[in-house]
Amino acid sequence: MLELKRKAIIISSVVVVFLLFSTLACVRQGSKRSGKNQGKQNVSASEKQSADALLKANQKAGTDTSGTGKAGTSNASFAKGDTSLINKGLASSDSTAADTLSNPDDLQNAVEYTAEDSTIMDAVLKQVHLYGNAEVNYGTINLKANYIRLNWVTNEVYAIGTYDSTAKKMAGEPIFQDGGETYNTKEIRYNFQSKKALIQGIVTQEGDGNIRGEKVKKDAEGNFYIRHSIYTTCNLTHPHYFINAPKIKMVNKKQVISGPFNLVISDVPLPIALPFGFFPFPKKKESGTSGIIFPTYGEEPNGRGFYLREGGYYFAISEYVNAIVTGQIYSTGSWGLGLQSTYIRRYQYSGNLALRFNKNKSSDEVDRLLGRGVTNDFSVIWSHAPKARGNSTFSANVNVSSNSYNQFQEFDTQKYISNVASSSVQYNRTFGQYMRAAASLRVNQNFGQADPNDGNKRKGGKTNVSSDFSFGVNQIAPFALKGGRGRWYESFRLGLDFSGNYTLTNSLTAIDTTYSRLGFTIANDIDTTRLNTTKVVPFNIGNLPEMLRDAQFTGRYSLPISLPNFKVLRFVNITPSISLQGEVFTKQYNYSVSEDNRVTIDTLNQAGTQYSYNFGAGMNTRFYGTFFFGGKRLEAIRHTVIPSLSFTYTPDFTGDAFGFYQKINVLSREGEIKEYSLSRFRGVGSGVGNGLASSVVSFSLNNSFEMKLKSKSDTAAAQFEKVSLLDNLSLGGSYNLLADSLNLSNININANARIGRNLNLNFNMNLDPYSYEANPRILTNQVGNKVNKYAITQGQGLANLQSLGFTLGTSFSPKSSDKDKTPPNNPNNPNANNSAATQEQREFVQQNPELYVDFNIPWNVSLNYNFGLSKPGLSRATLIQAVQATGDLSLSKNFKISINTGFDFTAFSPTITSLTLYRDLHCWDMSFSWTPFAGAASRVSNYNFTLKVKSAILQDLKVTRRRSFYDRSAY
Repeated sequence: MLELKRKAIIISSVVVVFLLFSTLACVRQGSKRSGKNQGKQNVSASEKQSADALLKANQKAGTDTSGTGKAGTSNASFAKGDTSLINKGLASSDSTAADTLSNPDDLQNAVEYTAEDSTIMDAVLKQVHLYGNAEVNYGTINLKANYIRLNWVTNEVYAIGTYDSTAKKMAGEPIFQDGGETYNTKEIRYNFQSKKALIQGIVTQEGDGNIRGEKVKKDAEGNFYIRHSIYTTCNLTHPHYFINAPKIKMVNKKQVISGPFNLVISDVPLPIALPFGFFPFPKKKESGTSGIIFPTYGEEPNGRGFYLREGGYYFAISEYVNAIVTGQIYSTGSWGLGLQSTYIRRYQYSGNLALRFNKNKSSDEVDRLLGRGVTNDFSVIWSHAPKARGNSTFSANVNVSSNSYNQFQEFDTQKYISNVASSSVQYNRTFGQYMRAAASLRVNQNFGQADPNDGNKRKGGKTNVSSDFSFGVNQIAPFALKGGRGRWYESFRLGLDFSGNYTLTNSLTAIDTTYSRLGFTIANDIDTTRLNTTKVVPFNIGNLPEMLRDAQFTGRYSLPISLPNFKVLRFVNITPSISLQGEVFTKQYNYSVSEDNRVTIDTLNQAGTQYSYNFGAGMNTRFYGTFFFGGKRLEAIRHTVIPSLSFTYTPDFTGDAFGFYQKINVLSREGEIKEYSLSRFRGVGSGVGNGLASSVVSFSLNNSFEMKLKSKSDTAAAQFEKVSLLDNLSLGGSYNLLADSLNLSNININANARIGRNLNLNFNMNLDPYSYEANPRILTNQVGNKVNKYAITQGQGLANLQSLGFTLGTSFSPKSSDKDKTPPNNPNNPNANNSAATQEQREFVQQNPELYVDFNIPWNVSLNYNFGLSKPGLSRATLIQAVQATGDLSLSKNFKISINTGFDFTAFSPTITSLTLYRDLHCWDMSFSWTPFAGAASRVSNYNFTLKVKSAILQDLKVTRRRSFYDRSAY
């Protein structure tokens, strides 16, 4: 019995100790939890009952409370709770236990959640219900919705919107964000551990397009499996068009692989379907994704026949460089290839390169049988723009092509009618503060004139290739190297410039070796094709020796000197000047007179230099005249006059001491011995200077007029405003005091003004003060010979008009437009978050307004009138007179008509005329272009119709890209 009592006491003691330790452990765990969740909402028994009632209400309303992901809505209202609830994980174990092994089922990041309306915890099911603008954050994952449920047993989160009975639609639907990707959904269930998700209704943006689907599964690798999906670039809730596919797979943000699909336009499915589709997504830092470029097709009925044009492949090589290879083929056998590339190196340079070659075959059967009418056209375009960085820069702007390339290959109107092209490649470098160097290569082209006897092909094109370099020392003030004190001589400055040039051209210089000009006869063989005319040879390898014989290197140097200027009588500025310059040549000429009184010219391959210097002074002042009116608004008109007078003296450099000229004695036809000074470096047949002394007085007179008006508004910032009446009216010329004849130069008159607010005027005129005598040997239109007699003394008027031209231009547009306004943010626009790229594209549109049609401007009109008259000497006047008009008119909010036309009064025929109709279909562009007058027989009138998808940025700006000038180029 005693043994039994002893056992009972021991057992009771063990039970008491166990209960005591259990109680202490529960108290310690409860105090730990209350400390961790300090300041957060505690779930009471009444709240537990409210949660149970809420779950029952949600079940009745159709809300998923079991974690199955079924759709449902709840329109019940609840009391507002604490909005700062943040749960950073479940801590259900004793804090004193040391766990050295991590459980693979544990979450890797803290889960944070908030809700505006209420937060209800279900301790039995281990769930948290969030109502009203709820938000959950887990690592890089963010989820927002009106209702979110967290399940700590399955580590899942479920979100859905709520039904708004007032608006009668769902509100606060889930927005799921994973890193930089955002998905708009209707319902989502996501597992934190497996990273898998089930989604009902998804909208996600990829590039310019977006993908929408009804049922979506997401796996752990980031792939999406979407059923009943569409793909479109239209950012409206109900898109105008889309690609409809029963199911697609989006592979980890790289591409979309689709099963059978068809195109749906305005809810009308097209009967054409494809068995599968592949849509790559460009990476954010790339120029794009490699892919096929489909060609355009058409016909040139008067030219090369049917064609496939501009088809090829796009290579997205890297984020710094890309390439486009295209080709074209015609039914008559013509073909072409092209390569385009764009490259960029951040903070250093950017550029693009385009190479094109076309082999053209005539459509004429006779030419083809005889092997004629085959030409090769090429074009090289290179643009390289450096960034402002360091002490050296390299830039290029190259546009070189064959004479007929623009005429037969280009589709842009301005390029088609252009007759000139220029190119340059430049390198500049500075050395310290004072020294600089530069080198350049330039190509200037004139494509010649169209020959109506040979299919209007351009002939007589001129090409000029020149290589230049320069070296210089910036001007320094030698008397103020350590800072001046304001003394007059401290403003004296001195510098150095040296430049070289080598020019190669197929336009060989005209020479005049006639006895009437030279006064003697040349014994050398003369190329008669160059007498008094410029000889143009084809620019090719065969003519290279002839072009090299005419080319010569020329170097120039100068010492720019700035002397101190001063004032006389307080208002007259006096500026003295000294100039020293010279030239370096690689060839010299030696002259000898034969027994038959003929001059022989020998070319010596010896370098030599020639220099000259001059000095002079300039004087200018400024005075005003004001006429007061005291009218209602017109207060006064002010006339500003700026006269200037300068004098320059150049000594005689024909003396033997300089060695620049060689003196010869020739017996004239009259039997008299005459002495001639011939240049050792410049030859005798190209009209060069004679090296004689000159004393030139130059004069100019500038005028301007402006009026002073009272402000219309009493609240204006200024009481008066100035309006320019005539910006400039100038007259200028020069007089050589030491010339033996024709001392006075031609008089130039220029004027420009802004008449009113919209009319611009530019005027120029050239007057010759001397008279002309007819040459009896010339019976047709002749210029005549200028004689040393003033025109006014010979009854030819005050002066002979040599040329006159003026232009009038104006433009009209509404005073207020939405062009400069920033388009409002569209909540349905998936591009709204791509602010950096959008801003860059907006700047490009603003900097190139001529490339786009802006529907925000109701209308605009530009008018230009050009008049030109040229009358050298006694020849008949040649007139150029044309009016050009451009404009567009918005017939409705999304419908615009554009016109570009003109009339040539000299030819009495219209200029190139194009009429274009634009229709903005939000995500589509539709245009119809008609060219009734092409301006030349080589390009017939044409029309074309275009319907294309518009990029998202142009949808926001409400502008459309202008199409190129596609016409039927006849060859």
